[in-house]
Amino acid sequence: MSFVNQFYAAVQEGMEDEAEKQGYELVILNAQGNSSTQVNQVQNLVSQGVGSLIFIQLDSASGGASVSQANDASIPVIAVDQLPAGGDYVTFIGSDNVAMAEQACDYLAELLDGSGNIAIVEGIPASSTQMQRAEGCQTSLDANPDINVVSTTSADWDQNKAVSVFANVLTANEDLQGVFAQNDDMALGVASAAETAGRSGLSVVTIDGFPAVYDAIEKGAISATISQQPYLEGQLAVQNAIKAMNGEEADIQKDQIQESILVTKDNLEEARAAKYFGSQG
Repeated sequence: MSFVNQFYAAVQEGMEDEAEKQGYELVILNAQGNSSTQVNQVQNLVSQGVGSLIFIQLDSASGGASVSQANDASIPVIAVDQLPAGGDYVTFIGSDNVAMAEQACDYLAELLDGSGNIAIVEGIPASSTQMQRAEGCQTSLDANPDINVVSTTSADWDQNKAVSVFANVLTANEDLQGVFAQNDDMALGVASAAETAGRSGLSVVTIDGFPAVYDAIEKGAISATISQQPYLEGQLAVQNAIKAMNGEEADIQKDQIQESILVTKDNLEEARAAKYFGSQG
């Protein structure tokens, strides 16, 4: 999908370390946020006859087409982070995005004592992660009727876009108490825009667990994140790709959901020590 995002950089590191350990060649291609590029990249890999495809889809439309290409060539697909929209995959390695978002929005409601105005900043529209995190947060909102969503915008998972998008949100909403950003990059953009606008006291809750967000939590610019374990996901992806290549698909679980952890100031040092993001942590 992209190497700019710290989550995917950590997944990449986990894959590289495990491939080296196992003695396998690992080819990593970057779609740079372009779905057509990703489809073409998968097509090229399929034509080269790779032994297995570890796949992080960019969006639902292109994702299904790419998995189907691999299926037609009998190349096993290991899906990571983003649940493929179509085709057959051997296993999905990721987090429960619905549950994480519900937990994040529940914690935001708790910080606001059950009432207040919030803004939501979403990722790439129609990506599986965006839709699942929207679903999870909505479950929390349904259970907290006094939490009012006064703004829902998209920043495509991008920190710089979130800065400009959220600057406009702040201008239009003077009575804003909280923010749910669907990923940490966007939360950092939200925090930057709030600082520039002189808007202190916002409760900002997000998902991923970037080391940079840990620093922002320590400074009080962000309230909490739900940390995933991307380095581990990268390791598991390579381990399962090798199994699939060797005809051991029967030994692989269809869904491998990894634990996520609520990180606040209270457990910040414990989370840092766990190094969920590999060397970045």
